Amino acid sequence: MSNESLISNSDITEAVSTINPIVFQVINAVIILLIGFVIGKILQKLSLKIFEMIELDRITRKRFKIRRLSKILSSILESIIYIIAIIIALNKLNIATTIVNTIIILLLIVMIMFIVFGVNDIFANFFAGIFFRMRKNISVGEEIRIKDKKRTIQGKIEKINMLDIRINTGREELIIIPNTLLSKSIVTKTRKNRKN
Repeated sequence: MSNESLISNSDITEAVSTINPIVFQVINAVIILLIGFVIGKILQKLSLKIFEMIELDRITRKRFKIRRLSKILSSILESIIYIIAIIIALNKLNIATTIVNTIIILLLIVMIMFIVFGVNDIFANFFAGIFFRMRKNISVGEEIRIKDKKRTIQGKIEKINMLDIRINTGREELIIIPNTLLSKSIVTKTRKNRKN
């Protein structure tokens, strides 16, 4: 009887010693996740406040016609912190870290590519807008004809932005042409500034 209790005690001791590190790993992983989520939320709110202080939304809405960029950027920051916390927690649990890290890195690359390609047109239009401003070859109030491969647009320039030009065709339509498209088109002045 005593021999059986010794075996069962040793089995229990072995089981506890095996389970004990696993429990600590799970507890550590949960704590890391909680801390990561708290830090992510704090940084998201802090970055949102900083973006509000520098009036990022007003600047980007006015110049680039992008609404709520501060919300988008702060959410991306929050998501990155969450992903880092998840990676660290999974490493603590020794769960196929190479596979998980590869998947997460691929997801981050895809997310970055979406951001870069989404902003690519904005940068191209912005630099084309700088080019037009430096050359000063067209100005508000002038009548121009824009011809590209597909169509011809003629009208009076209402507004020139860093991203686009707005042309009133006189047929109760206002056409917005991105600066990159304008830079690839043939632009002809039809009349000089005409004061109405």
